[in-house]
Amino acid sequence: MDSTSSDLAAPSILVVDDDAGVRTAIALALRQAGYEAVPASSGEDALDLIAAADFDGLYCTIELPGQVDGWEVGTTFSFIWPDKPAVYASAVQTILPGRLRHGIFLRKPFAMDRLVRVFEAGATAASAKRQLT
Repeated sequence: MDSTSSDLAAPSILVVDDDAGVRTAIALALRQAGYEAVPASSGEDALDLIAAADFDGLYCTIELPGQVDGWEVGTTFSFIWPDKPAVYASAVQTILPGRLRHGIFLRKPFAMDRLVRVFEAGATAASAKRQLT
């Protein structure tokens, strides 16, 4: 199989959190694991980025300032890329039955290696699916 530059590009993860410290820590952990982390501080910014770029995964806190919360960001992401991993996080919300149709939920605070493992598992599943087609 021929290798292209897009095959060699680091997988990109959209990191959506209104807390700059959390956003920076997550981006750093993802970069250290070989991912490109694209930050967004609001749901509106995240939707703009989703419309403009292709992402390999999403990390999104549920509580966001403005009119667009993490659920809306995740719903949009999963509609466009249903097979790519989406991670939702919150320190205060619990998951209502039926609310989490795509992705997984992590209660804050969580270990960064746990988040990285979610994206690694998603990348492995996507690679296996590509090989089958």
